[in-house]
Amino acid sequence: MKNAFVNFLLIGLIALCLFSDIAAQVKKTNDKAIEPTAKEAIKQILLNGDILLSAGKNCASVGTSSDDKTILDFLSGVLSFQAEPNTNNAIEFSFKQEKGKRNEIVWVCDLLFRGGDEESPASNGIRFMMRNADRRLMRESVMCIGTG
Repeated sequence: MKNAFVNFLLIGLIALCLFSDIAAQVKKTNDKAIEPTAKEAIKQILLNGDILLSAGKNCASVGTSSDDKTILDFLSGVLSFQAEPNTNNAIEFSFKQEKGKRNEIVWVCDLLFRGGDEESPASNGIRFMMRNADRRLMRESVMCIGTG
């Protein structure tokens, strides 16, 4: 019985040491700001394409058709306009570092689609936050941005 208790204690101490080491490594990652790439940001917004437009700030009335219900519907429509001839279309990304609610590093990501012609330029896009530590989109942060 004594040996079982000692073994249990040793396993617990080893696990505690390993967990402490992992926690220290995660903290180091949290402390080092690494700007997301456009590829990472696009992947995150596509993985979260099921977010309802009605849930995003300023998104309820956006879309390229009345059937658009999700962020993915919106993105699909906006991307389809990028192929229109005789327009000045562009896709732009910008990233800005901020501190999150728990003082962790987060990135404000703006994905903007510019289009239209010289007489009536337009831009539509999505702003969202990504956590620096796990590179995941913060679903509650999604909002629609743009003009025209």
